[in-house]
Parts: sequence; C-alpha cells; structure tokens
Amino acid sequence: MKLRKVLGEIDRVAPFGLAAEWDNVGLMVGDPNREVRRLGVALDPLPEVIEEAAEQGCEALLTHHPLFFSSIKSLDLSRDPGFAVQVAVKLDVAVLAAHTNWDCAEGGVSFELARLLGLQEVSVLEPESGLGAVGNLCERLPAQAALEQIKRVWGLSWLDGYVPVGYSILRVALCGGSGSSLWPQARAAGAELYVTADMKYHALLDAAREGMPIAVVDHAEMERASLGELARRLTVPGELDAVLIEVGGLDSPRRL
Repeated sequence: MKLRKVLGEIDRVAPFGLAAEWDNVGLMVGDPNREVRRLGVALDPLPEVIEEAAEQGCEALLTHHPLFFSSIKSLDLSRDPGFAVQVAVKLDVAVLAAHTNWDCAEGGVSFELARLLGLQEVSVLEPESGLGAVGNLCERLPAQAALEQIKRVWGLSWLDGYVPVGYSILRVALCGGSGSSLWPQARAAGAELYVTADMKYHALLDAAREGMPIAVVDHAEMERASLGELARRLTVPGELDAVLIEVGGLDSPRRL
C-alpha cells in the first residue's frame, strides 16, 4: 500500500478535517509514494520510538502527538525534533500524525476510553468541538470502586480523586488528554464525575466549589489507552498491518 493510501485510511478513520486549526496532522516526514506494509502506532514521535518501529518492520509510524506543531525555520539535528527527523530519514520510516482529528473522530480517544470503561448511552460531551464523552456506568458504584475501575481498565499507574466522602457514581464524563476547560460541560451534562488530565489547582478549586467531583489522571497513560483501537481500525487484511509501539515517552509515573 502506498503511503498516500495509508494517509487515506487514516483520513477515513480520523478525518483530517476534524483537526483543530492550531494543530498539525497528516504527513510529517516521508515520501507519499513509499510502499508501506506495516504501520506502527504510538503516542510520541521520539527517536527511540522510530527505532523500535523500524525494528518491528514498520515502514511508517503514526503518532498521536505531532512531530511539528509550529513552522520550522531551522532544524538542529542534535536535538528533537531534528534528531527524530534524522533517525526517520536514516531508517527510512515515514512519520505521520493523527492528533485532534483522532480526539474528535467518531469512536476516537474519549469514546474508546468510554467503551473500555463500559459506559452506556454515550454521547459527545462538547458537540461544538467533538471533544469528550459522557455516559452511564452499568450500575451505580461507590466512588472508590468507580475510581479503581477507571484505573484498572485504562491501565493507569495513578489517579487522584477529588470526590466527597460517602459519594457514589453512575454518570461519568471524560476527555482524553488536557480537558480541564470542559468540567462545566460535564456538570451541565449531569455527570457525577469528570475524568481528564492536566487539571491545575484553580480549575480543581472552581470545579469543587461548583459541586463537580473530578478525577485527574496521567495525560500520556490516558491517551495511550485509546491507541490499540486506532491500530485495529487501520489494519487492512492483506494490505496493511497496524501494530502498537509501546516504548518511548515519559517513564510510568509513580506517586511517592
């Protein structure tokens, strides 16, 4: 399969037109006429991830976070992203990105997280942007049980719950990655818990004072939980094998 056709498959699963204006998605490095039989899928386009993709026989690597966010005026090959570009060219691995288009795609990051959590009657949390998801657990659970279930099914190393004592949860809203600004939408949707990453103190304080319980998790671990589904959707039997590349990025965080 030509790389340009791989891009077409990505556009089918996570339409590039859904990406935010500030984002950079699609082809980062590579020849559209390159033949691709195996596609690696990972969170970050780091040199060690590109090397692992090459070792696993991948001619291309699709990452959630883009290699370039802003215009490039020079490329220092001694440090990223220049070093990553050098590794990609040396190993002949094309680098692609599906960022906010995967966030907002039907069944994308937040919807996959909701599916893993077993939420029912799921809908988009913020229809204007397509971000987030909200739905109901299979049954009402004590807060501690609900938080433990989230941690387990998403494979998280930590979770900070800002939840009242004696609280129970049925309706859950979530947004993969940095979704701190969406807690008011979660409250408006009747959620009894909002889960996201990168919540700062004042956002947590505002949410608490408005009666919106919050669970904060690791950004990378939360988004990584959705990538297996992305790889599954991009596999085309007999033409393209998409595989998850699990190395690279921050080491699993630990609460001391």
